[in-house]
Order: sequence, then C-alpha cells, then structure tokens
Amino acid sequence: MNRIVLKFYFSVLLLTLANISYGQEYKIAHCYDGCPEGASDSNHLIMRPIYALSFNTTTKSADWVAYKVSGASIGIASSLSRDAVQDNYVKDTLAVEDFLDSERVDLIRSQYVSLIDFAGTPFWSDVNYLTNNIARTLSLSQGAWYGLDWSIRNFVNRLDEVYVITGPIFDVEDTSLALLTDTPHRVPDRFFKVIVNNLGQSAAFILAQSAAVHVHHCEMIASIDEIENLTGLDLFPRLHPKPGDSVRSGLGC
Repeated sequence: MNRIVLKFYFSVLLLTLANISYGQEYKIAHCYDGCPEGASDSNHLIMRPIYALSFNTTTKSADWVAYKVSGASIGIASSLSRDAVQDNYVKDTLAVEDFLDSERVDLIRSQYVSLIDFAGTPFWSDVNYLTNNIARTLSLSQGAWYGLDWSIRNFVNRLDEVYVITGPIFDVEDTSLALLTDTPHRVPDRFFKVIVNNLGQSAAFILAQSAAVHVHHCEMIASIDEIENLTGLDLFPRLHPKPGDSVRSGLGC
C-alpha cells in the first residue's frame, strides 16, 4: 500500500475511506475516473489542491502527476516566484543544490505541473515543491513541451477544462543524462503526457529529452497503450476500453 499523505482543502479533494483494516477506496478529483496504478508500493502519494502525484524516492521523480486545467485556473505568472520549496512530507528528494550548474549538461530545473496553468488560483505556489520538480533539457522545455502546454491552454480556453496525466519514461539502460550531483537520481529519457476531456476523448504524447527545439509536439504523438507498456502503469484502471484519441486536432495536430 502506498504511503499516503493527505492534505485536505475544502472540496478540492474528494476522499472516501472504507474499512481501513481491509483496504481503502478513494476518489481523487485531479484524476479522470481514477488515478494511475502500478507505481512502486514504496512511493509517496501526495495530494494537493491543484494536483496529485506518486513520488519515487529512488529516481527522485514522480512516477505520475495528475491535474485538471481550466480556463479559470490559468493566469499570468510573470511576477510569481519559481523558487523551489522543500516538501514537508517527503525529505528524500533532489535539493536545490543538486540543480546547480545543470545548464552545463543542457538540463534545467523544471516542473511537471506548470506555474502558468494555476497562476489564476491561490494555490499556484504548490507547483514549486521539489516533488513536482524534474530535470528537463533546455531544448525540450523551449520546444515541444512548451508548445504542447500552450496548445492545452488554448484548448481549455475554448472548451472549459481537461485532465492531464504526465510523468517520466526511463529507458532500460541508464543514459548519459544526469545532474552534476552525487545525490543518487535518474533523469528521465522521455516524458509522457495524456490529455483527456470530460467526454473521455484523449490525446497522448511521448516527449523525448533529445528532441531539438524546433521539433513540434505533434511529431511526438503516441498511444496510451505504448505509454503503459513503457512505464508499467495502468493510467486509467477503471476504464475499459481506454479513452480514444479524438482530441488531437484540438491540440493543433
């Protein structure tokens, strides 16, 4: 059973505990009809007002992060702090010092959940917790990742809200991607991102760290099955069949 950290904020999180001796049933509002399954039993499941994530202390990365973006949640982030914050619930994370000089190896401290996506809420600073931070290449951050996030915001400004699940993909063999630190960690080789609307229609992407800045996110279209095979996760354990791929056009693809 995951070690579950529960933070309650009015009605943001819907949580129903069954008989705790024999298991528990819960509904997390950030996930589309159930959160992913298949992460390590030793992971920390963290729930905050704007996202939920399953943090892996071995890789020092969340295995998955789920959140819901709406037109109302998006805001202007130019004056908001992006300084990293230590998570009070998980001490075994990368530290700010671990990201020092990361630009020398083409990596920057980034976030799974973007500040802009929640700059319109009072909980925007939650994106700065180190459990939501990850090392991403500068070219991917400024290229396909940025382009996909922009397309998602444009999409919800027209159609209200979408659910997003994102996380890392680690190749079987370690690559040369690593921060300049002695702290044990792994830098993802790729990332996945799945977008689902309220009708259960979806689009899936696999974003490679090696991608050049000019590569468009539509060149990285994938399937949910492919992502699940690469990560070992069941992204939508309650849904059979899985969501279809019919919102690609809404994301510019």
